[in-house]
Amino acid sequence: MKSFCIGVLIGSLLSLFLPIVPPFFSVFLLLVVILVALRCDYHCFTGVAAFFLCWIWQFDDYQQAQQHLLNVEQSINGTITEKPKHFAEYSQFILRLETGPAAGYFVSLNWSVPPMSLHAGQRWQLNARLKPVAGVANPGGVNKEAAALLQKIVAQGSVISAEPAMLLGQQDDLRQRWLEDIAANVSSLPTGPLLLALTMGERQFSTSLWQGLQHSGLAHLMAISGLHIGLVFGWSLLLLRLLPWPLRWLVWRQPVALVGSLFLCLCYAWLAGFAIPTVRATVALLLLVIALLQHKSINYSSYWLLLSAVLLLFEPFFVLSKSFWLSLLAVAIIFFVLWRLGTFVGGWRSKLRQFVYFHLSLTVFMALLSLLLFDGSAVLSIVSNLLFIPWCSVVAIPLVLLTLVVELCGVPGSGLLWQLCDWVFRPLLWWLNWCAEHGQWLALPDISAVWLVSAGAVGLLSYLCGIRRFWFLLPLLLLPILHSTLRPAQWQLHLIDVGQGLAVLLQYGDRGLLYDAGPRYGAYSATASQVLPYLRQRGIKRLDYLLLSHDDSDHTGDWTLLQKAYPHVRLYADISHLAAATPCQQLPTTYFDAQLTVLSTDGFSSKNDRSCVLLIQLYGWHILLPGDIGQQVERQLLQRYPNLRANVLILPHHGSNSSSHFAFLHQLAPQIAFNSASLYNRHQHPATQVQQRLAALGISLINTAQSGAIRLDITEAGLDVTEYRAQRIPFWLQKPIGNAETLRTTR
Repeated sequence: MKSFCIGVLIGSLLSLFLPIVPPFFSVFLLLVVILVALRCDYHCFTGVAAFFLCWIWQFDDYQQAQQHLLNVEQSINGTITEKPKHFAEYSQFILRLETGPAAGYFVSLNWSVPPMSLHAGQRWQLNARLKPVAGVANPGGVNKEAAALLQKIVAQGSVISAEPAMLLGQQDDLRQRWLEDIAANVSSLPTGPLLLALTMGERQFSTSLWQGLQHSGLAHLMAISGLHIGLVFGWSLLLLRLLPWPLRWLVWRQPVALVGSLFLCLCYAWLAGFAIPTVRATVALLLLVIALLQHKSINYSSYWLLLSAVLLLFEPFFVLSKSFWLSLLAVAIIFFVLWRLGTFVGGWRSKLRQFVYFHLSLTVFMALLSLLLFDGSAVLSIVSNLLFIPWCSVVAIPLVLLTLVVELCGVPGSGLLWQLCDWVFRPLLWWLNWCAEHGQWLALPDISAVWLVSAGAVGLLSYLCGIRRFWFLLPLLLLPILHSTLRPAQWQLHLIDVGQGLAVLLQYGDRGLLYDAGPRYGAYSATASQVLPYLRQRGIKRLDYLLLSHDDSDHTGDWTLLQKAYPHVRLYADISHLAAATPCQQLPTTYFDAQLTVLSTDGFSSKNDRSCVLLIQLYGWHILLPGDIGQQVERQLLQRYPNLRANVLILPHHGSNSSSHFAFLHQLAPQIAFNSASLYNRHQHPATQVQQRLAALGISLINTAQSGAIRLDITEAGLDVTEYRAQRIPFWLQKPIGNAETLRTTR
């Protein structure tokens, strides 16, 4: 069995690096392979084949449902599965399809003018414009395509309000009713968002609170997962075992306690909406209960391998989830440390030392995992976990669960209990607010994965064989961190993938200049969801200048968020209603070694044509950022600056045919042209004519729609271009890329 489970793990890891998913007919070949491998006692090979069989089968079913939905024009029937989000411009909701080949799958919809208020449980027949799920691709960002596979969302789109929609019925959603009741009870409490997250799995956190959770390293505490499900199971098992049982039924006490505790865990997972972390934790408990009911002892390694194999065979798309690998490896680390420490023995001082040692060990290994998966780690995570994991596990979370039971059972006094919970969680809230202001995220985006794996291996050897034998290796493990922090600052230009908008970061070490802030449309803010996380991932501690090219929402974004995150940033813009902004022409001409020039244009009434045009000169390289200027402005620039050249050009106006005139491109003669546009954008940027001009002049085009975020490493010797989507695993999930290789330009 161990060999089979190891094979499943190997198969899941191999699948991340395949360029495509094998065709469906290979499933039948895999069945033959499994039968032969079982007969030859090749259990590991059987596990590999079994994973590939489940993976290919489920992916083919997903694709067939998606293709039918996108290719057949007909109304769709479905039920709203969770509480819709209501914004000023539209309502957003998830619809579970009930008819056709896509039945059982989900679509994500926006509805600008619904005929009535939308609620969970409503059954609708409606018409919608649908398209495949596609998202931006930035380091440290959410992989939207992978998330859609995990959540079984086959399409996204908008309801056609001009066509009739019919309400087919209303299902009574008990969870939604309880959610509204609990939200009403805790909304007035300062810790209300924390209480709502721990009871119903609804994480309605402010930007500041999210930042506090990240900087403190306690984000895992607010996601109902193994810790919370385990507490419910442990406390339920204790209470059920303490109940008085007649002697003749005493033999049933343990089985009933185990099954009853598991049932209560399932109820808690249902309250949390059966989120993916709760499903994983519930499956883990199910395996444990089955083993205990059969009076079978199972060691740590066997249990972990069995759990991993069951989860991956049940849902092969878990392989796409970073949180899955984080939780799975966290469980492995916990088992390893517990196995190494053994039982906690001795007096209270000895137990306290072992407890602190356990948490320190766990935090160090988790920091390495965070660096591997997220390119960074919270500096205060050790302190946070030592202080609040015991407090929440022993006092705070059990009290919240007790209050939840009292509330749902209608027992009087729940209001006082909620206030008591609020008081108990006040220290955690204070700590999160403090971390949001003063906490630090250690960002090491360019650190080698090989070093991280080596550091983990040395840590394991130190535990197994004693740290004294490997003490000489520990300083070597610190060298990459010292190299990353002490090496001379490097110049990089980043074209952040913000969809149909623009955000360009000029980075020098931990300092930066930002040109435009990405788009903001209604409730959606790419500044909050893409730009700020990108700055954090790149380790930008001080943003010196923010230059807004012109007054369009796809460029100005939510720029005030940047001012809050970086209070010392200086704002430059030629936008009349921004009183705090300094005119673009007053931008300093030097930024460390870089020369900054705002090119002069005038006489145009269009706000696009009044864009601030920025020329960056560094090591003799010229990089031009023209905003959304049109061909008239381009001709004026050619007249005023007859010697204007550019090695790198950000295409004006996202590659619109109204810009990028042939004469303009010919005089600039850039080696590389970057473009910022979204996949499937309705403007069809970059225009076919612009692509033809670039091809005729031999200019390489790299577009964020296909390439994701683009990084330009600038040195005296050359320019290195790296496209993020081409390097992001799994490779088979990425869109076809025209320039999949890393490009290099030299003199």
